Amino acid sequence: MFGEVVSILVQCESINSLGLEKVNISHRNIFDTFVGQLKVNLSDYTFANNFMWFENADGYIKKINDNLCLFIYNNEALTMLLPPLGNNMPAETLSECFKIMNQVNGESNHSKVDYVYAGYLETVDFSIYEVERQNPDYIYLTSELTELKGNKYKTKRNEINYFTKNFTFDYKPYTFAYRELAIDLIYRWANLRLNSMSPLNEKELDHFVELIELERNAIIRVLDRYEDLDLKGALILINGRAEGITFGEKINANTASILIEKTNFQYFGISQYLFKEFCRREFSDCDFVNVGDDLGFDNLRRVKMSYHPHSYGPKYTIRQKSFTK
Repeated sequence: MFGEVVSILVQCESINSLGLEKVNISHRNIFDTFVGQLKVNLSDYTFANNFMWFENADGYIKKINDNLCLFIYNNEALTMLLPPLGNNMPAETLSECFKIMNQVNGESNHSKVDYVYAGYLETVDFSIYEVERQNPDYIYLTSELTELKGNKYKTKRNEINYFTKNFTFDYKPYTFAYRELAIDLIYRWANLRLNSMSPLNEKELDHFVELIELERNAIIRVLDRYEDLDLKGALILINGRAEGITFGEKINANTASILIEKTNFQYFGISQYLFKEFCRREFSDCDFVNVGDDLGFDNLRRVKMSYHPHSYGPKYTIRQKSFTK
């Protein structure tokens, strides 16, 4: 145990010596400035979508060659959450980023750049780097989500009709006054998810429990910094309890992102109602809604496919070839 603590302290000292600055809420404006120079509609390219996960790990930024570079230190490895940001994308920036990661990670294959948008690959030297495809984002037409017209959305309409006819509820814009009700829902949601899972082997169960814990912590971070992150949010209240909660934001002027949606699925149709109503009330001025990727889970893929995506947002991971052999 003592050896692990010493190792972590040494790594943190190494990171600090490389000129990396720990991310805090004040970095939102500079992040938005650099992302705003890109034509990207991926859910990962917002400050809130990165900041929420720094409840479980440490985020760092550094300006290199007029690019903004976002790193994360997790599981004793330094990686990048996004490629270097900005209009100017010299090859030297990516090379410098890998030097920084390799200096912290040592002789290993941990160094990588995740959530790389397709356009950035045009600057990548494929003789040096290896590119791996990630799970893509699901992107929908906002008009289809809010109107649910046609036979392909018949099931969604029926689910919503069941919810509105059988339950007495209130739809409320989220404010900090609802924080405790929201946290109560998040804990109940986590328990429901764990209890509803089909049998898993020990390794799969440990991984799933870890993911639930990470997501719960990240959501609570959003609840605490909701106003600072300039998010839109809403709740469904039933009998004085929060039974559904959602948060979203705009990636750009034309595309919204649903950052979080958690519901008590014991109320049949609540998720479908909340999703439709939130998009209608908050993002009807956007042509598209991005709901992120499916994390490789079949159940998430089926749900997201059931809304009939208009398109997909491809994402990639970049590694150095010399560290992938």
